[in-house]
Amino acid sequence: GGGGGATPWLALSTIALAAPATPLVAAAGAPAPGGGTVLAAQEVSAMLKASAPADALSLNSANSAAAAGLRVVRSYERSADGAALVLRFNLTNGGRSPVEVGAVGLAMPESPGHPPAGIESVVWNDAHVGGAHGWVEFVRVVGDEATLLVTPADRISSPLEAWRPMMEDLGGGDAYEWVVASAAWAAEWANNTQWPHLAMSDSLKQQYPPFATDPETPWPTTDGKRAMPRLAASGGGAARPWVDPTTLLLRPGETSSIALRLQLAEAGPRTRDAALAKMGSAVLRAVPGYVLSPHLPGTLFIQPPAGATVSTARADPPSGADTATLDATLRAPLPSGFVPVRLTAAGYGEVRLRVGFSDGSEALAHYYILPPFERQVAALGAHLADVAWLPREYPDPFGRSASVMPWDRSICPYSGEPCGHVLNDARAYDAGLSDDAGGGNPLCLAAKVRAAPTAHEASRVDEYIRWTLYGVKPDTASPPLKSLQIREEEVAAGEADAESVDGVRMTMFYYNCSGPKGAPPCSDASSGHFAWRYSEADKCHKPFGGPTWCMTETMANATYRGFNYPHQISSYWAMYHVARHTTLPTLRDWHWYLYRAGKTALKLGTSNVGFMDGTVAREVLAALLLEGDAGNTTLAAIGAQLRGQMQRRQQRWAVTPHPYGSEFGFDTTGQEEVVVWNLYFGNETAAKLTVDHVLSYMRSSPTWPYHGGARSWGDVGNNGKYLATFGTGVQDRGQMHYRAGLNMIPLIEWYRRHPEEGAFLLEVAMGAMAGQLVNIDPATGATSMMYHASPHMRAFDPHSGDYGLGFFGNALEAGAYYVVDAALGPLCFLCVATPQEGGGGGGGGVAIEPRDAYRISAYLEPLGLYVQSECGRFSRLAYDGRQSVQVEFDAGSAQLCAVQRLKLTKQALQRPGTGFAVRGAPLVRGAYESASLTMLVTFSLEGAAAAPVAAA
Repeated sequence: GGGGGATPWLALSTIALAAPATPLVAAAGAPAPGGGTVLAAQEVSAMLKASAPADALSLNSANSAAAAGLRVVRSYERSADGAALVLRFNLTNGGRSPVEVGAVGLAMPESPGHPPAGIESVVWNDAHVGGAHGWVEFVRVVGDEATLLVTPADRISSPLEAWRPMMEDLGGGDAYEWVVASAAWAAEWANNTQWPHLAMSDSLKQQYPPFATDPETPWPTTDGKRAMPRLAASGGGAARPWVDPTTLLLRPGETSSIALRLQLAEAGPRTRDAALAKMGSAVLRAVPGYVLSPHLPGTLFIQPPAGATVSTARADPPSGADTATLDATLRAPLPSGFVPVRLTAAGYGEVRLRVGFSDGSEALAHYYILPPFERQVAALGAHLADVAWLPREYPDPFGRSASVMPWDRSICPYSGEPCGHVLNDARAYDAGLSDDAGGGNPLCLAAKVRAAPTAHEASRVDEYIRWTLYGVKPDTASPPLKSLQIREEEVAAGEADAESVDGVRMTMFYYNCSGPKGAPPCSDASSGHFAWRYSEADKCHKPFGGPTWCMTETMANATYRGFNYPHQISSYWAMYHVARHTTLPTLRDWHWYLYRAGKTALKLGTSNVGFMDGTVAREVLAALLLEGDAGNTTLAAIGAQLRGQMQRRQQRWAVTPHPYGSEFGFDTTGQEEVVVWNLYFGNETAAKLTVDHVLSYMRSSPTWPYHGGARSWGDVGNNGKYLATFGTGVQDRGQMHYRAGLNMIPLIEWYRRHPEEGAFLLEVAMGAMAGQLVNIDPATGATSMMYHASPHMRAFDPHSGDYGLGFFGNALEAGAYYVVDAALGPLCFLCVATPQEGGGGGGGGVAIEPRDAYRISAYLEPLGLYVQSECGRFSRLAYDGRQSVQVEFDAGSAQLCAVQRLKLTKQALQRPGTGFAVRGAPLVRGAYESASLTMLVTFSLEGAAAAPVAAA
């Protein structure tokens, strides 16, 4: 245990083991509070007091007296029901004056080490900072995904008030702590600091003199121009912790007992909520999640703690720059015991919902309110096409114009405007249109155009392909002229060898370094071919905060890195879709785009690692095979070869334990492809092993950035700007990084096949899906690569970085999901459902109005039916519950499409319904075509009872 902060607080901690603990042998076997039994106890008072700096005691007599009179006893207890271990700290003021404790924290370390060595023993944790009903969830990352939960044993004395990264010297490894009282820390967090890192270190100031000029925080930035500015604003961000901060006041002779309950869930993360209920905690489930909009109402379902009832539900008023509000209406309890709270959102930003119970306790849910999702994505598209877009006529000697370049949305002090395009970076790939931070920006626009095409935005993707990805610009670029991808005509002209054709270069931006094998020093004025002011060249030989990767021209021309390919394949795939299915103009015909997508996908080879956004290769394969079946032999041959390559990868993964590597021994980036291809080739056993593994770091949580938020480590150093834990030994905890958007894909695709397992995976996936849209600034459309979740930050990184990868997942999978849940009843995720009378056969039905950003996909869980539009946007789906689904397209679809195309896929074999078809419409290349804005889907229930729908 410990507490800390700056003056006037005295920091005491057991970390240093500065004195031995005193065993209390007589306490063993004694009754414990609440009916349990003490297993062991120690007094740790001397250990805490010995940790205090001598000068802190000598210079402050009050602190000295407080430390002298403080008695702390730590005990381990068996709970009264025998199901849990209770960890208790009794704090007693043995002095003559009151003692105010500004912060008390109990360490919650993860397992030591890093995979893949010992991956079977690795355990990760995440928290719901929810006060009296907060919890910490530990999950083993592979194997049985065993899940250990920590909750307050006493909700009054031991709430989870904060989840603090322990930036003290722990001797290696990360640890967070359960903070019961947090006011001392919160005062520092409001300045974006945390003891002992309250000011920028002298060594960093000396290494990079610009940081020494009035640094507002201790943290460097990757551009090296100045320190990170103070981000916390009054009432917002780090100045507004998840839970209102408190102190603990101990009067003379008074004891405060802080106790936590540790208990295993029965069968991994899927049984976590059941375990929480057994432990006496409230259970919260949100539909569609904890990100809402005024256009998208929500429902919070609450299972109160045993013996209590829900008494109130209310949202805090707006704070700081946030204008978000939630109107909460309690509904009657369901037969399952859950109590629905209907939520209507307004404004923008964060908002905290408080749920009061009859036992006097309170649960918290942390929401984020956005504009309507369709408007949010439109703002993104406009930003990418017109603001982050580097125009074709821009005189860039490297040939990067006609592209979406990385964007820095922070305000530059010398201009008062957003810092804007990132054309120089010591991480060459970030500014070179390849890897994740460089390639992620064109990928982002391509994903948007595929899901929600406009003529203008599609023309930008076309320009990018023509002039940059697969072409050169002699009028604006300087020799040697290079496209990002090695073209067939380069081979024909003898400018490239045949083996390298279709290869994607590491980066179009490179350095001129004169050291051995391309090592520094690197020129700050010349590429070796033309003049260029390399403003970041000094970092090539003095890196900080992560790799700098000042790649030379030779390195930049390498094409071996498979991770670079899916980002570029996506541009071809998007334009194939536009050319093949819409009436929008394109520079090439559909065949050319699909040919290029297929040829580029073949360069993925038979790699034994999964690639980020590699699902695009499956989509390309499906198109190749469909076009091949329609008679195109060239595309059929490419499809057959690609299928064979992907099957060899899948077969290897199916027999490899934990195939989760990347360029690192273990990562959370390749799981997407492992699941996608195992499902494609029918190996559900192997796919489920990875789906279960993904749940070890994709959590359900009533705190919006943790709900499907995955976890990021090392990514900000590679792709971001604010190095907010530099020099602390603690990894910057990033949430809603692209890892969330991509790991959502295997979860939601498994759910569509197996809704009989319940909605847990869908809830987690929806958290990631909506969460990716929070990274978009609605005022400008500019993106952020991740949310810095540490309590001294609580802010988005200003660099676009690798955001586009996660958005790819959002644009691929977003849709309206109508579900009938055993405990919660009829639910509509990213949609609004209205009961309808008079359905086919005299039964009732339901009308579903999509409210996702694209309105091109819908899933009807009662039928296990996935409905996708290849051209046209849904306005409404009317499901009669017996024999038909009427699909209505909006009026704008007639301008976009010569015919609407509707694809029907029966995905869940455990749900009734066969023979799905569109009445009166031909099936053309896997989709039903009709010029009408209404299509009627018919099917048979084969004598089964009508699939359930919403009750009237």
